[in-house]
Amino acid sequence: MDDQKLISHIEELGLSNKEARVYVACLKLGPSPVQRIADQSGIKRVTTYVILESLVGLGLVSQNIKGKKTYFVAEEPSNLERLLEKREQELKEQKHSFDQILPQLLSLKTVPKEMPEVKFYDSVEGVRSLFANLFESYKGPSRDIYAFSNLDQVNAFNPERGMGNPNPDRVKHGVKSRILYTTIRGSILRDNDKEHDRESRFIPLDLYPMTGDISVFGDYVVMLSLDGNRSIGVTIRNGDLAHAMKVIFDMSWSLAEKFN
Repeated sequence: MDDQKLISHIEELGLSNKEARVYVACLKLGPSPVQRIADQSGIKRVTTYVILESLVGLGLVSQNIKGKKTYFVAEEPSNLERLLEKREQELKEQKHSFDQILPQLLSLKTVPKEMPEVKFYDSVEGVRSLFANLFESYKGPSRDIYAFSNLDQVNAFNPERGMGNPNPDRVKHGVKSRILYTTIRGSILRDNDKEHDRESRFIPLDLYPMTGDISVFGDYVVMLSLDGNRSIGVTIRNGDLAHAMKVIFDMSWSLAEKFN
């Protein structure tokens, strides 16, 4: 193994690169003065002396004085194991400190609510394919959809479907509908609700001039703006929001009974 690989392995035990280089130089040279060790390790003499003092403190190098000269010699390489033992002890102490502060850290953290998943559709084809994709991909337990709808606008957007006819994708995927709707034509859906797997209640347009279409399906809220030249669709996937909208729908459904 060359010196560089050996130095890298020693660094992994916890020494710095320069400490490892000086230690390897000491092993190779035997008892030596600072200048010779500096030349062997390629580190400046002043820096080498500081590093040797550090290695002495770690028990990896010892020093002897002969006459007026100080010689440094590497201790047994097995002493490097002390570095591992020291690191293990430090890790235990750090783990203990972490366990003590973790409850306080957790108490400071504000846990966010589930972030809604929001998608926008701003093209005619995008809006038209929105429900088809939703019914196709949704795997949740609920197979019912709850909707507020202006049928006049829906019919203008999808004239090929025909006024009051169900979304064919809903029928295809076995999704049952409960719809609160308004239209200038009055109450037009109830007579064929059963054949379209639907429940409906009419809301007078002059009293509640709702526009577009808002639906709740599983944990999705779907909103369509169908008025004007540019149709826009928005889907929001969030269980809390969907639940809130479903509650609003249920209240509205109860209130609409008097009109039917």
